[in-house]
Amino acid sequence: MEKAERERTTKLFVKRMEYARSGASAFKQGNLKEALHNYFGYIEILEKAKDVGRDELQPKHFDPKKDVAELLLLTGVYWDLSKVHDLGGKKAFDRFRFYLDRFVMFSRGMPFQHVSAELIRKFLVNGSPKNRKEFKAAHLQLGGGKCFLATAVEEYLPERSLPQLRRFRDHRLMASPAGRGFVRLYYFAGPGLARLVIRLPIRVRKAFARLVENLADSLEVRF
Repeated sequence: MEKAERERTTKLFVKRMEYARSGASAFKQGNLKEALHNYFGYIEILEKAKDVGRDELQPKHFDPKKDVAELLLLTGVYWDLSKVHDLGGKKAFDRFRFYLDRFVMFSRGMPFQHVSAELIRKFLVNGSPKNRKEFKAAHLQLGGGKCFLATAVEEYLPERSLPQLRRFRDHRLMASPAGRGFVRLYYFAGPGLARLVIRLPIRVRKAFARLVENLADSLEVRF
């Protein structure tokens, strides 16, 4: 019985790896229908291997140390699925949110959390997401930078602005008790304020980004 179970486990592993590879290849080639078919096959087999129902996979079903490679692969699948459903408009919004939430869930607290945050940042800067607010919120949930308000509009900022603000924080604010108190207060209130900013209309966020850019330039020159 033990041998039969090992053989079953091995077959399931090989089959889902085939699905994952085929899905990633189809996604890169722009064959989204084929990518979805293979990614769904991968997830279905993984759910069987973990003995859970449809859409019931949770991080608790994995060992963070032993299963880190599988966790990274699954997170990548959820990332691709969220991008595919992002293209589907309002009809696909619920599934888009489901897969993006799963991507965040399986990234948070993992050794690759910063990689996941960077994936979202690059997609926001270089891609054309339809659900930009949701991707930005996910970026913040994964710790997308400590300059929360600036990070909320970073796609409209020049590359120099965030490093300028971080230098001011590290070399000026952190050098005095009052400055450190301000930083602690900002870290407490910043995430909530950032979530409000990303819900503002694009024109307002662009105007806010210009204010942040001017502030960062002024602080760099003055200090």
